Amino acid sequence: MTKETDKAQRQSLRGDCAAAFLLLSRIPVTWHRFPEDRPPDFTSSLWAFPVVGLVIGAVAGGTLALTEIAMLPPLVSAAVGLLVLALLSGAMHEDGLADMADGFGGGRDVESKIRIMHDSRIGSYGVMALILSSAARLGLLMACLDAFDGLQLVMFIAFIQAASRFQPVAQLSAFSISPHASLAHLTGQPGTLRLIVGALIWLLPLAWLIGVTTTLMMAMPVVALTLWIGSLAMRQIKGLTGDVMGATTIIGEIALLACWASLAKLVAA
Repeated sequence: MTKETDKAQRQSLRGDCAAAFLLLSRIPVTWHRFPEDRPPDFTSSLWAFPVVGLVIGAVAGGTLALTEIAMLPPLVSAAVGLLVLALLSGAMHEDGLADMADGFGGGRDVESKIRIMHDSRIGSYGVMALILSSAARLGLLMACLDAFDGLQLVMFIAFIQAASRFQPVAQLSAFSISPHASLAHLTGQPGTLRLIVGALIWLLPLAWLIGVTTTLMMAMPVVALTLWIGSLAMRQIKGLTGDVMGATTIIGEIALLACWASLAKLVAA
């Protein structure tokens, strides 16, 4: 294949964004059509994963802002925001968290862990993971409502959601796909350029909104946690799966908001 042919067959930036939305959201992709002889290239779209987070987060943040204007109780507002996030993403990340918790917690070896993770039924570890993560997210969204309002709230939620969807991209750059994975085989290593672009999509605007120091103090421990989860997956099931990356998205969101909340308290003290 010549360089000209290879270049002609590369997915466009618009196609990358469309592929990312197809994989990570339930938002209809009516603005792009893939050629019948070329399915979406999800590896090429990895840089655009944070773009999906920006859109989903902006809608959820806008919803939170509206509930604040309507003077709903903070807990109700946070619950509505969490519902919007789940609806727009199809709750795929929550499903991954529950599956990973069940598999890693209940399996004795690689085969049993994978079997449990592929089971559509949810176990006790999965239930606890969903309850605890939802409680944490509700509390952290309430903290966001207390600290931001209006456009600032919309932007902050959008940037956090973009950052959380970057975490699986960071994992893919460092770890291999598990031979037992199904959905994860649709993706591959992002490469240096896609990794950098994906990081800048959320790092720069978040630094502009809350400051460079705060952003770095949030980002560094969260990326370290993301890589630790990847290394755990290598030990548990010999690599990454869609469930692991979905779980990482939820855990990354919680960790980012928790770091921000802790730093905000330190500054206020």
